[in-house]
Amino acid sequence: MSYLTVKTRDAGEGTSIVYIDGYLNSLLGEQVERAVHDILDAGQPRVVLNFEGTKLINSIGISFIIGIVERMMERNGSLAFCSLNRINQELFQMTGVSRYVRTFPSEEEALAYFSQTV
Repeated sequence: MSYLTVKTRDAGEGTSIVYIDGYLNSLLGEQVERAVHDILDAGQPRVVLNFEGTKLINSIGISFIIGIVERMMERNGSLAFCSLNRINQELFQMTGVSRYVRTFPSEEEALAYFSQTV
């Protein structure tokens, strides 16, 4: 993947995956937020944010993630994170985000969890 990209994939059964590649700051955060809003507007209630290509997240990036968590809760959607590196996993724990979102080591495990909750 190239630097600062957001790609989405329909995984079926109402689940979409958002691939975040790059430094999660204001520019990339806006792209991620737009992608999640588009997915929800299309009637997909479950979203996996795949952070495999995300090395760092700054404070503005965290604010976008919190906004996405809030939007998912408002829409009664389900959100999961996968493929977090240690630094980003600790960041989500310190900021309290991990209290509201399940995290999984891999995309496959996140999708397996959602397939059980259909």
